Amino acid sequence: MTDPSPARREHDEAHDLDEHDDDALSWGDERDASHVEGPAPAAASGTEADDELDGGMSSASLVGHGVFGGVALLSCVGWLVSRDQFLTSFGGTAVDHLQTALWLLGVALAIVAPAVWFVTTILLVPQSRSSRRLLVFAIGAVALAPWPLVIGGGA
Repeated sequence: MTDPSPARREHDEAHDLDEHDDDALSWGDERDASHVEGPAPAAASGTEADDELDGGMSSASLVGHGVFGGVALLSCVGWLVSRDQFLTSFGGTAVDHLQTALWLLGVALAIVAPAVWFVTTILLVPQSRSSRRLLVFAIGAVALAPWPLVIGGGA
């Protein structure tokens, strides 16, 4: 028997390699010991609730958080700017000094209240309830606005 021609040998080797390549692309089936099931493909529903359940925040919710964070920061700055209206003295007695100190403590709390409201809302209202969180942000923005600065009146 004679050796096959070089062309025939290359054809046989290429055929053997093709079979090995096909085997390499096979992932087996459930009976294979090395078979591992991958994650199930997610259904593409595209709803906001599904996006939030995945752990991410929707774009609208993220923008709302940014807007209300900016409003809280501006409220803090507004109270800081309008504090000069409140720097008054009630008199010279010890009771008057206590009243002045308590008044100034109230002004200091008014300055930090919008930021405290924002952070507390993020910590206490779950991310999955973004519409409720945005509603609480809106309530805080209205309730803690620097009204003396907004309406232009004094204390």
